[in-house]
Amino acid sequence: MVLKTTYNPDKDIPDQSGKVFFVTGGAAGIGKSTIFNLAKHNPSTIYFTGRNSKTAETVIAEVTAIDASIKIEFLQCDLSSLDSVQTTARKFLAARPSRLDVLICNAGIMGGPPGLSPDGFEIQFATNFLSHALLTKLFLPLLTQTASTFGNARIVNLTSEAMFFCPSTGVVIDDLRTTQENVSYSSFVAKYVRYGQSKMAQTLYTTQLAVHYPGITSIAVNPGVVPTGLINGLPVLDRWFIKLGTWGKEIEATQGPWSTLWAATATEGVSSGKAFSPVGLVLKLYGPAKDETLAKRLWVWTEEALKAWE
Repeated sequence: MVLKTTYNPDKDIPDQSGKVFFVTGGAAGIGKSTIFNLAKHNPSTIYFTGRNSKTAETVIAEVTAIDASIKIEFLQCDLSSLDSVQTTARKFLAARPSRLDVLICNAGIMGGPPGLSPDGFEIQFATNFLSHALLTKLFLPLLTQTASTFGNARIVNLTSEAMFFCPSTGVVIDDLRTTQENVSYSSFVAKYVRYGQSKMAQTLYTTQLAVHYPGITSIAVNPGVVPTGLINGLPVLDRWFIKLGTWGKEIEATQGPWSTLWAATATEGVSSGKAFSPVGLVLKLYGPAKDETLAKRLWVWTEEALKAWE
């Protein structure tokens, strides 16, 4: 399905001269497309993370071909490990960057068997949410400084309408240090409930970022159903399960980064603490996504959980 919108990143992204972007999961899929589109609009520097240095080399070469004046740097990072995230953040900050205009928390995993991260958290929650919460926490001083000096800094968190496929309570906070294999009646369904939980957390956390750091614009974006490796790399049964659940909603791969690009660069319509669907449309939240008490509880839990990596 072609997304019905007048948005055109080639025309609608304003000049980004001087700006510094940091994109997680930038070596493939939506992250890679986001970087290529940003590169057409004169950013100063783009940093991106990933696991595969060979793939990253290809991204760097292609961005350089778009604009050789852009500084683009790859930082290897395993988002399932908070030690790895901490190391990546420290490496970035050790170079003493003068600004960070936009942090795009894009990377993620979906499905997969129950498991724990190296730090003992449910694996999808750790990779999709907790790693980005830590990265955000470590970058907040620089983001705050950038907003103060240049008038704007943004955090763009990729969520999904799959967040509504979460547990009935939204996030089962008391069980996040378990595999949560029994979070649903079916082990097959449970892996997607755990995924939904991680995306619900991303949305709730965004609302709290807006409360605690009003000087920074924090936005959650649903990119839409995009045929990337996140879906295409799944087993056949899983792909059919997702296809049936999102029938008629899949958009063109080239349109996958549009929500992210809008949230990262638009000069109008962006509202901190809100969630948006493609492109620039306020995403209607319901159920746990509107639970302010849950959002506050998640914030407190996350602050405590990340103390060892500050």
